[in-house]
This record gives sequence, structure tokens and C-alpha cells, in this order.
Amino acid sequence: MSTMSYSAASDACKRGFLRFSQLMVTGALCVNLLSVSAQAETLKLLAGSTPSSRPTCFMDMESGKFEGFMPEIAQEVAKRAGFEVSFNAIPFSTLLQSLLSDKIDMIVAGMSPTDQRKTKVDFSDGITSVGEGIYARDDNKKQYRSPADFKGEAIGIMAGTDYGRRISEMNVAKEIKFYESAADLARDVSLGRVSVGMNDYPIIKGQASIGALKGMHVVESYQSTKVAPIAFALRKGNEPLLLKINQAIESMKQDGSLQKILNKWGMQYIPA
Repeated sequence: MSTMSYSAASDACKRGFLRFSQLMVTGALCVNLLSVSAQAETLKLLAGSTPSSRPTCFMDMESGKFEGFMPEIAQEVAKRAGFEVSFNAIPFSTLLQSLLSDKIDMIVAGMSPTDQRKTKVDFSDGITSVGEGIYARDDNKKQYRSPADFKGEAIGIMAGTDYGRRISEMNVAKEIKFYESAADLARDVSLGRVSVGMNDYPIIKGQASIGALKGMHVVESYQSTKVAPIAFALRKGNEPLLLKINQAIESMKQDGSLQKILNKWGMQYIPA
């Protein structure tokens, strides 16, 4: 029976080792390519947020970054759901159209999922619930309790809000002026051009806390016409992403991180 020479055996071993090394290098390259590909495919979403709606969402003028409980929750949701999110300043009244026209991928603001809005876009589970509030000049001592007390008066309301439409349909106020900017609304209340200003209750409380309602006060006697959930919004047809977002929101509710962020901004979780 013939046997392989020592030299031939040595050459065979060398060839085997070389082939094994090549396979290892190829495998490592494949792993690296897969890793790069996975990184390249990380979903990046551009969210639309209102720039002056503290504590819901606002732009910090010093840092240029978006702050507030909705952007902060969105960032944590993105981390848990495996995507990245950045923000663009958009007036509340044009958020829906910006989403539908592909200018943004997501709405991160104090938007409620009304029946009308749900025909156009899909909403996530609720983050918390809010109602409208009002504020007036300090020399206006009237105890407003409901929209019925607007009779004969001109009032100001933020444009695009569901309660703006609701109050308008009541036909109680003498005139309703709609505003794109919370600062412009506050200015007209201060100047007496409208008797009261209406915005989300947490927002006007946030304005008051930073001195943006100087010479004015939040009317605590006023009762919201409706307390409604606020949520993130996506274009229709993104069910897998919406499911991941809802799972992330639920995990934040379960581990207490959602309430922790809300507390940081003076809010509490109020279920729908």
C-alpha cells in the first residue's frame, strides 16, 4: 500500500490551511458587509413638530433642538422601535398636509386622532390626553366656565385644532380669530384685540410658567369641552412601523418611562 511522502503531506496541509484562511477571510467580509448593509438600512424619519407649543413641543432657540414631552417620547420610541427621528418646524394647521404630501414622515405634536383625521392618516396609541384651556388679561375678571360665556366677544384660537372647529360650530362668540402662532395669539390677547386666547391647556400653562403670558392669567374656572388623546401620526400603509411604535409606547407605559418623561414636563398620563 502506497504512502504519501512527508513533502507531499506538508504541501497538502499548506494548501488546506490556505483554503481555510481564505474561507475565514471571505466569511469575515460577508459579516462586515451584512453589518454595513444593516446600518445603511436604518430607517430615518423626519417628523413635523410645532415650534412654540411648550411643553408639548417647541424649538430651543439657543440649541436649535426640539424639546418637549412629545419629541422626547418620540426619540425613546424610535430607539426601541429601531429607527431614527429628526424634527422640522411646521405650523400645526399644516401638519396633516405636510404629511400627506411627503414633506414629513411623521407628526409629533399635540394632535388628537379625530374621526375626520383618521380617514386621512393612521394614529398611534395615545400618549396622554389633553383638553383646551383659555387665558385672559389680568384686568378681565370674568369667570369663564364654558363656551357659552364667549357670547358677544371676540376670541382667539389656534388654527387647525379640533376644539377650534367645535367652538366655531357652536356659533356663540361674536368673532373667532384663528392663529398660526401661539406668540401672535398671546400678543392680541395682551393688546385687547380678543378677549381670551384658547390653546391646549398644558401649552398655556407652559407659556405662563416661562413668563410668556405677562399681564395675563390662565382662567382655571374654564372647563374643557372635551379631553382627547394625543398621538403620533403616520401616512396610511405603514402598518408594520405603526405596530412597532405602538409596542414601544406600551413598553414605556409598562416600565414607567412614559410617565417619567411626562412628569419632567409637568404632565401626567391621562388615558383616553
